[in-house]
Amino acid sequence: MARQPQENRTKEMDMGSVDFQNRYVRNFKVSHAYEQELERSFFNNKPQGFFVDVGANEPVIQSQTYHFEQLGWRGLLLEPIPHYVQLLKEQRTGKVIQYACSSPQNHGNTLKLIVAGGHSTLNTNPIALGTTSNETIDVTCRTLDSILEENGVEPGFDFISIDIEGHEMEMFKGFTLTKWKPKLVLLEDHVTNHRKHNHMVSNGYQVIMRTGLNSWYVPKSDGYRLSVAARIEFIRKYWLGLGFRKVKYFRMPL
Repeated sequence: MARQPQENRTKEMDMGSVDFQNRYVRNFKVSHAYEQELERSFFNNKPQGFFVDVGANEPVIQSQTYHFEQLGWRGLLLEPIPHYVQLLKEQRTGKVIQYACSSPQNHGNTLKLIVAGGHSTLNTNPIALGTTSNETIDVTCRTLDSILEENGVEPGFDFISIDIEGHEMEMFKGFTLTKWKPKLVLLEDHVTNHRKHNHMVSNGYQVIMRTGLNSWYVPKSDGYRLSVAARIEFIRKYWLGLGFRKVKYFRMPL
């Protein structure tokens, strides 16, 4: 996808910074090309912070947290696939943890993971369209709560990226949002239903933005407000377009 000229990008980024500072989000849907710049803007480009990357996968190019490491942040990189684990250890400074995150019922158990690059999944009914794979590997599962506790993570940490290809609802069973209260949750959601969104809302979070397939959630107590235009876009994405996406993703063979 073509990127906009730098002067236009700078203008939009300046507007984004003001939006975050004022806690008033004017544009609900923003191009994926601005995602990492907006993430840094959200945290005012602070040089130190803490992230948790659930489903870290590729260490640099497709990473949601590499750019934070470049600012001096620390964090945890959770990834079950051995190939990516090795790359993460070679190319990243964060602590690499080789587990898949799942529910308390799956904690300590070995499950089959379908290997398909960035679309690898524990789900037998994956969401990614047009992806094919005949390879599976055994991966050990743990709850995210247990991993955060074991690594001494403080509640209220800065940022968590969750991209585990449809296994999020199982993972949420072992991740107590009301305890950990991350400042920003970046959650991949194709919005084929409202389960992920309802879970976040019921745990005190509100969605403030979409970048590509990712939804941005912040604690509702932070006081963010959506503009009228942003609210209309939210309704279009989460309600008016729901039926179309259910049809689009009805058949999702890997």
